[in-house]
Amino acid sequence: MIWSLQILRFVAALMVVYVHAAQTAAEATGSNGLLPRDFQVVGRAGVDIFFVISGVIIARTAPGLTWKSFAWRRFRRIVPLYLLVSIPYAIVAYKTGFGWRDALATLLLWPATDQMTAPALPAAWTLCFEMLFYAAATIVLVDRRLLPGLLAIFGLAMIFRSAGPVLQFLGNPLIVEFGFGVLLAYAPKWKPAAWCLPIGAVIMVAAGFIGIAPQGGTMEFLTGEYGFQRVLVYGLPAALIVFGTMQIDAKPSAWTVLGDASYMLYLTHTLPITLLLILWTAFTIPPDLIIVIGMATSVLFAWRMYIRFELPLREFLSRAVPIPAVVDEKSPSTSMIGKR
Repeated sequence: MIWSLQILRFVAALMVVYVHAAQTAAEATGSNGLLPRDFQVVGRAGVDIFFVISGVIIARTAPGLTWKSFAWRRFRRIVPLYLLVSIPYAIVAYKTGFGWRDALATLLLWPATDQMTAPALPAAWTLCFEMLFYAAATIVLVDRRLLPGLLAIFGLAMIFRSAGPVLQFLGNPLIVEFGFGVLLAYAPKWKPAAWCLPIGAVIMVAAGFIGIAPQGGTMEFLTGEYGFQRVLVYGLPAALIVFGTMQIDAKPSAWTVLGDASYMLYLTHTLPITLLLILWTAFTIPPDLIIVIGMATSVLFAWRMYIRFELPLREFLSRAVPIPAVVDEKSPSTSMIGKR
């Protein structure tokens, strides 16, 4: 475990919480507060940091696992909690019209059919790409000789993305950000590269002020409408930030525990922020205070859910299906990209 990346996971989740809290403040008061919107939009880049971190972690941990163990570990870490958190959102969506496409996107995290459809949980669009990456990693663990074929499928899908939703999803440029992480996983440690962290952060923040921050919402993210722009503007700086963070030595602490709880924070933060919006429409307070309260409430709510719900669920699932974890050293699938 690279503990510094665990801390960065919390920071990335908090960035996403921040941008949504800022949007709520603007909606309630008509003002962005002390910090301009050009700065606030950088919170969206927390997702790109997540993607790069996923690439690093999977590339470093997957080679030591059988494909069955890897697939089960990823499934039990992501899917059960996601489905349970999605229930209230799915109920609301059902009342307004919840068809088979919505069910497929929500239950299987597959958004592409004859049209692109987002999952009921607003933040879950990123999980569609996470699960796609995990599926690809599982295939490579079965036999790493399949990797060139997977890369070819991705390349062709990217070239022919205009042909339809399935190719838009499979060829979404955002997938490249996972690739950044995989490459960083094999990069040697170089202490001076810690400077990549502030450099990447400055570039990321500057994007909003110079007018090149990617636009769009969930559907644009899924279709990759601004995908290439996002990879350049947020993906590359995210890779710099992750690489710089990897050079920092950290030990288990309260911050790393918050990093472990970042998935719960990411999944649930829209709930308290949305509920608080009802309060802000009745009682006018400064937008910056709305942002602070929204972020603090989201973190506290997620922490409570993490302790009382996520950890017991993880413990139960880890015992439910025992699977051999270690791959045979002579197996041809002992590396994500080949022998080191």
